[in-house]
Amino acid sequence: MQPYQVSFNGNRIDTIPGVYLYFYDFTRLPQRQINIHKLARKSLSIVTSSEYTQKEIPVFLDICSGTRQDTEATVTEVKSVIQAQNGTLKVLQAGIEVQYTVTMNEFNIEWNANNAYVQIVFLASSPIGTASNSESLFNITGITLPSGNQTFVVEGSFLSEPTITVVINTVTGGSPGTINLINAVNNQGISVTSNFTAGSILEVNSRDYTVTLNGANLDYTGLFPTFAPGSQQVAYSDTFTTRSVDVSATYNQKLI
Repeated sequence: MQPYQVSFNGNRIDTIPGVYLYFYDFTRLPQRQINIHKLARKSLSIVTSSEYTQKEIPVFLDICSGTRQDTEATVTEVKSVIQAQNGTLKVLQAGIEVQYTVTMNEFNIEWNANNAYVQIVFLASSPIGTASNSESLFNITGITLPSGNQTFVVEGSFLSEPTITVVINTVTGGSPGTINLINAVNNQGISVTSNFTAGSILEVNSRDYTVTLNGANLDYTGLFPTFAPGSQQVAYSDTFTTRSVDVSATYNQKLI
């Protein structure tokens, strides 16, 4: 049984006959590009930006299909499935399938008789991996007060970009009305003003930067709320006279 599994554009490299995938490494942090600003009249400086640079993901294979000729054919097959300029690389981390957009940057091979030891180095366009499957972030049901909040835990190692859904069960004074959704830790959030009625569904997608009401795009003010790993808190408020509102969110873990 293979200890690791890797797929590129839907092609499982570890299931190619004759290929034994014995290691990959996507846990190393990439370097940061840091800009430093010197403070006037002080012997101090501050970091003004610290962006992660490109990330390399090495994959190690032991290929043996019998004869040297058969192994060469398998090496050719492996090369054929990783040629796309931009592809989706999927790996498992702590039991979670994580995906990156990558290109194959290196294909290093060393022969020992009929065995080919191959190191493939993928270069990720973004060093941030995203879990393939979404999961619940929080769920607040039956809000009847003008404001409320909930504490929850964000898994992963990078900012989450949730999709927050607000379902209006009942409402008075909602035409027009305003809904605010805010990260209560850093006060980053978004405000939406529209005509809200019973059955309205508001969706705020912080990953794709979209706001929709009943499926139609809607204007907004503010910044899309994101949440750092660890304990976080979301705050909901509105300008309605009365309401019964459910607020929930899903997200895909981010890993670096």
